Amino acid sequence: MEGRKIMANDDLIKSYQWNYRPQSPQRPKWFSAWPGGNRIAVTFNIMHEWESVPRSVAIRKREMMPAASPIDFLALGAREYGANFGFQRLLDVLQEFDVKATILTSGLMAELFPGTLREATKRGHEIACHHWDQSRHPFEYTSAEEEREAIVKSIEAIERATGQRPLGYMSPGPRPGPHTLEIAAALDFKWNGDYCDSDVPYMIDVNGKKMVSLGYVRPGYTDNDLLPLGLRGALQQLKAEFDAHFEESARHPMKFRYAMHNFTGGRPGLANVFEKFLAYLKAYEGVWFCRCIDLARFWSEADQRMNSQPEAASADSSDRAA
Repeated sequence: MEGRKIMANDDLIKSYQWNYRPQSPQRPKWFSAWPGGNRIAVTFNIMHEWESVPRSVAIRKREMMPAASPIDFLALGAREYGANFGFQRLLDVLQEFDVKATILTSGLMAELFPGTLREATKRGHEIACHHWDQSRHPFEYTSAEEEREAIVKSIEAIERATGQRPLGYMSPGPRPGPHTLEIAAALDFKWNGDYCDSDVPYMIDVNGKKMVSLGYVRPGYTDNDLLPLGLRGALQQLKAEFDAHFEESARHPMKFRYAMHNFTGGRPGLANVFEKFLAYLKAYEGVWFCRCIDLARFWSEADQRMNSQPEAASADSSDRAA
């Protein structure tokens, strides 16, 4: 450990935000089924992102040479394709099966392409805040106020585009900074997607302000995970993974989350994989198709009921956040 400073226990707890969220999330005893008696909750996300300085990760090509133009127009084209065509294609697949999703959008996307969000809202999808710009992560800010201003600016852009305030937040990455949870709680977000540490939701409590942690595709997948498998392999992987989740849900309720980026999952091939996967899921019974806000409301309302019953809450205390 030479050259490295080992943090004291209190510093570690604060650094990991264990002062606000449980170190060891557990399945609460009250949680025996999803709404309607369903055994598995399935939620889909469309990552509707924008980068002020598009990177080659969007196209999986070699980085431009340092001396080249500061704008990689090939990468920019991928972002534009996602905003103009990929997003619409994914909305159409969802509409075909009458499934509602959660759209995680950059504030900058809401400002540049507001019509896309208006259309998604009209179709009943949830619009959630995915910070301002994919080019900058929360941990890169020099102060909490600077990060807060970026999130507030995103909220305002989404409200202008949709007429509704976003109720969910997830950092780009998702890689939050040391102030992110406190900012999100103060701004009254109802759910947070920054932590991928649990099979089930749990409550985050920031000095009395509560949010539901929904995690991000764990358990589950993103289109980036599936892309290297090819189209046949991607569909096979999704089906096999869902089957494993569904089999386990016979013992206790499970959730499955699949996230698609408009510029990757929105291309015809992977969009067709998504279409076939939805057809596969629709043949199952006991599946609750829901948006993130639906998950959050279910969990939050159950938590409130438990806290209003002192004896039940006491008996269940070992299964909830420490």
